[in-house]
Amino acid sequence: MSNSQSNSPESDARKKDNAREDIVDEKTMESSTNTSLLMPVALLLVLLVIPFSINSFMHMLAKKNQFVYPVIMKIPLDSNVINAPAEVRQYESFDVDLRINTQMLAEFVNDIVAISSEGTSIQGITGFISPSMKAEITGEGFRIENPGPQNQSYGLHESTQWKWQVVPESSGVQTIKFRMHVSAIDHGRQRTHTIELAEANIVVDSNTAMWMVYNWWIFALSGLALFVGWKVLRRYNAS
Repeated sequence: MSNSQSNSPESDARKKDNAREDIVDEKTMESSTNTSLLMPVALLLVLLVIPFSINSFMHMLAKKNQFVYPVIMKIPLDSNVINAPAEVRQYESFDVDLRINTQMLAEFVNDIVAISSEGTSIQGITGFISPSMKAEITGEGFRIENPGPQNQSYGLHESTQWKWQVVPESSGVQTIKFRMHVSAIDHGRQRTHTIELAEANIVVDSNTAMWMVYNWWIFALSGLALFVGWKVLRRYNAS
């Protein structure tokens, strides 16, 4: 009887210690659970903020340009032959027109070639070129409908007009290059030459909403990475 009474305080002390340890373990598990839930949320915020920040930063740098020449002609022609907007929005399509008198252009180039000394020419063109030409536009930051050289479409007031629909995919100052593909007869042989006609510089404003739509794969990869990370954290906390 006396032994049981003497052991009772020690037993109570052990129970209290065990209770304290259980409370500590519960708090530790609760803290680990909160950490495992907070980590994916923090990662998601980081993965979402970084692409937007980069896109906005690049657009801000482009805006700092002191002056942007809308059209730069590579040969002495009036810049009015090119009709392109000075500013557009990212992922919103617009039209680009080229209206040029190919007969006058052919005469101009032929006159330059005729008076050029041997070994010199305009953009490497030799021989007598034909007024029948093809036009092409290129641009790394654009998606162009009907890419490649295009046949002459129709004439208006002795001019031939080409028209393209363009979608800007990158923000900032983007450049569209205009080229003419011409045929020349040189010493009885027909050759094909390319004339660098002009460049149109266009300021593309960023479009965050459409950027999210076109770059959905970034969010898909972010979600997959977060799911895998959450699974790993749960397994680590459970072990």
